[in-house]
Amino acid sequence: MAVDRLLFPRPETDRVYVERKPVEAQCPSCGSRNVARYPVANYLGPRMVVKCQDCFTHLSVTRPEPEDNWPAWRSPARDWPASRVG
Repeated sequence: MAVDRLLFPRPETDRVYVERKPVEAQCPSCGSRNVARYPVANYLGPRMVVKCQDCFTHLSVTRPEPEDNWPAWRSPARDWPASRVG
């Protein structure tokens, strides 16, 4: 058995998805109020996006906060100050 299977077991659901949390906002493109915030991984690295769910217009793209728990594999020592050892 490979190490990645020990750390990330096979999903128990048919589809893997992230929870899209509704946001109080209005889309500037289509006027819809169906707007959600959720995590994505893109060329800039892990980000949190706020997007219209009807026309997929980006309202904002930000770095994740610690309470977002994104990415799920982030090192626990990520925010620790660097030591002289390296």
